[in-house]
Amino acid sequence: LREAVAGRMREHNGIDCDASDVVVTVGAKHAAFEVMQCLVDPGDEVVAITPAWLSYRPMVELAGGVLVECAAGLDDGFKATPESLKACLTERTAAVILNSPCNPTGVTYSPDEVAALAMVVAEHPTAVLVSDEIYEDLIYPEIDPAAAPFSPGSMPELADRTVTLNGLSKSMAMTGWRIGWAVAPGADGVLAKAMTRLQSQMTSGIPTFLMPAAVRAITDQPVESVRMREVFAKRAGLVAELLSGIDRFRVIPPSGAFYAFPDISACFGLTSSGGRRIDSAGSFAEALLEEKEVAVVPGDDFGDIARSHIRISFACSDDQIREGVGRIRDWVGELG
Repeated sequence: LREAVAGRMREHNGIDCDASDVVVTVGAKHAAFEVMQCLVDPGDEVVAITPAWLSYRPMVELAGGVLVECAAGLDDGFKATPESLKACLTERTAAVILNSPCNPTGVTYSPDEVAALAMVVAEHPTAVLVSDEIYEDLIYPEIDPAAAPFSPGSMPELADRTVTLNGLSKSMAMTGWRIGWAVAPGADGVLAKAMTRLQSQMTSGIPTFLMPAAVRAITDQPVESVRMREVFAKRAGLVAELLSGIDRFRVIPPSGAFYAFPDISACFGLTSSGGRRIDSAGSFAEALLEEKEVAVVPGDDFGDIARSHIRISFACSDDQIREGVGRIRDWVGELG
């Protein structure tokens, strides 16, 4: 399995690695957790571009570190610039997390944008770039022509200081199988070896009987994930079109993953038809669930810049998307 992962990362991602650089984990989430445990000492800082996946912060804090938010809001296209990222780095910076396509925003950086951010990390004397690429097969140039996959671990300037996270949960719809990995070829595999020692005292690894299926999935991924990507690209366009029809929402069309992240701040201060006061993303989500039976995730835990947003998943059928967004539109229209 590690040979299969290394082969994929060499051929598809351009990362110079072999099987000894690969750590197979119980989902990419556990890979991220292990990386933080091995990289971060108490008091260290880890920079994440926010809005960011809500699990990054507790992972950093459980390792004794401090998460530093490099905020990139809707007016910035949810994208950090090299200048804004550099301003967040200090002598205490142990790592920088880059997630493209991004959960929760659905925004994808172009290869040039990723490379520019990566060079900021390369100029830091010690920081490690943690590139979370779990959604790399779900990118939609139909929405944003500049969007494309790119692994900063393929850059010679950062080859020794990049750990790449990936897995089969998204690209092959194998979420419940819990099969992920980290690839860390730098410094003679010192990080991969540390993660292996840590994992040997935790999960040991994934069940052995899943490994042949994982190898087959990686082999079939170039064909199967393309078909899924085409379906999700159409859903991304559909959800963007429907959400843009809600007057009180502001939204950036998702160019990757399967999330939209509209700003709902124009709803704050209003009251629902059921008498619920909307004064935060949390109260919006709770009232919407109770009154229209539509579940969204409030933005509060995705970073301070995300507090006026909700995350909407379009990992469902076109009919469900139309029905769900239709209920949201009608409900928002009744706020007063």
